[in-house]
Amino acid sequence: MATSLPLDMALYVGLVLIALWIGYRLYISFAMNSEGFASGAGNYKFVMYYADWCGHCQSTKPTFTQLGSTQTIGGKTVDIAMVNPETNPELVMGPKIAGYPTIRLFGPNGQMVGDYNGDRSLGDFQSFLAQNVK
Repeated sequence: MATSLPLDMALYVGLVLIALWIGYRLYISFAMNSEGFASGAGNYKFVMYYADWCGHCQSTKPTFTQLGSTQTIGGKTVDIAMVNPETNPELVMGPKIAGYPTIRLFGPNGQMVGDYNGDRSLGDFQSFLAQNVK
């Protein structure tokens, strides 16, 4: 016969779970600035917006991850990030996301430089950055 948790124990467990969730959200807010990046302002930002259910995203993520968290191109720093708009809508920059994956480059002042529409290979990502980071 299964026994249930006493009411005070269930409330305690519920409060602990709520506290963990709040702590996680605060950590995310603290670790990332309003643009979704941990590093400094004034850097270019190369962002892949993805959804966990998207097959194209799942195949692109390993290659995009190979870029690392930053790249230096012509003496300029490019922050690299992947953002899931479904779980973190506050981190979306620029125009509305119409499909996944959406890959965008933003300039040092947050202005959108352009959408990436090339092949999803490491070399093509690097070539795009080399041509557009000025």
